[in-house]
Amino acid sequence: MDQSTDYLNTIKTRWLARRFGGITDARIIETEKAKAISAAEMVAHRQACERQSDSRLLTLPREIRDKIWEDVVTGNVIHVSTSSEIHHVKRRRPGRPKRPRWIYHSCMASKGLESSACPPGSGDHIHCLSSGPSNYAIIHLVCKQIHIELDSADTFFSHNALQFADLHVAYKYLFGLREDDRAAITHLRLSIPYSLTTVRVERYHHYGNFPEWHAICNYFSNPWDRRTLNMYPQPGDKSRLLEEPIYFFYPNCYYHENIDRMNKKWQVGRGNTSWDIDIAELKYKGSPRLDLAVELPEFEFRIDAEPYLDATWDAVDFDNFPKPWLKALLQFRNHDRVTLQFCDNKGLRTKPKLEAFASSLKEYMSGPPIGPRICAFFHGRPYGNGNDPYPTRYPR
Repeated sequence: MDQSTDYLNTIKTRWLARRFGGITDARIIETEKAKAISAAEMVAHRQACERQSDSRLLTLPREIRDKIWEDVVTGNVIHVSTSSEIHHVKRRRPGRPKRPRWIYHSCMASKGLESSACPPGSGDHIHCLSSGPSNYAIIHLVCKQIHIELDSADTFFSHNALQFADLHVAYKYLFGLREDDRAAITHLRLSIPYSLTTVRVERYHHYGNFPEWHAICNYFSNPWDRRTLNMYPQPGDKSRLLEEPIYFFYPNCYYHENIDRMNKKWQVGRGNTSWDIDIAELKYKGSPRLDLAVELPEFEFRIDAEPYLDATWDAVDFDNFPKPWLKALLQFRNHDRVTLQFCDNKGLRTKPKLEAFASSLKEYMSGPPIGPRICAFFHGRPYGNGNDPYPTRYPR
């Protein structure tokens, strides 16, 4: 047995000597292999740069290219949907979960960013696609130089409007992004199903799109940079932390024992815990523009449906008796970039009662028309209205 082992080692040594010019040490051989691979990669990279330098576009001055990028890849409405196909198993790394395949379609509406939030195939989006291969050109993936010049957070997410026809798809897409990309979003367009507006009693485990709707509003209603709030996601954090409501409040002890502290620190809460933050370190980034289209069935627009319509869309006391689906939306306080529309399968529809409700809601959320805007709204508790004399951590 030992003789056979020695014989095999001798054969292996002789083969390595012939293959690598007398080098028999395995570690030296691996080093030589790595150098050869590195040299090959450098040659390929040099050739790619030479090909890019032949492009007339990339030979233009950087200022002109930035102007071209501004006109081409910004200011667009992009319909985001998902395919039933899943990334092929060979394209996934071992141990990684299956991910949906996202599809991007360019909006064909003539008004662009000023178009309605109706789903594709209806209204002014009658010619917009929601199935089939993507037709939106993701230019920043063309080459390395363009990828560096067109950072996804600075162009795709921050200078375009993302439109979703399904709240479940929106939830999966938005909370599947990297934090920097998600925080860079400045314009969202959502279709609200009719079933969401008819919920009468709020439950923790609710059917339909209720949890997804609350998660989206909870995250994007926060106008502050999460790094300055000490809420930036860390490895090992539970995903639900991003979906919980954020609220500011002053504990009772601040009023009586620490009056000077009120002008230097705020108390921020999330879930069942809270902590102090320095006011001077906060960075305000603002909330995204939000265009909503509530899908109403045809019977809502019949004459005999007027009494029921009046009861559903009555401009109630938003401070004390908001409807369950409005609690999450009302977190967008001192924010005048929320638009509420109504539609059916044919496009936008309206009635005086619906117009009055949308106008009252926008006026309530915009805040005072005269005077400085209040950057921080002290809710007092999750989904609070700011009028609670003794703030608590329990949602209203």
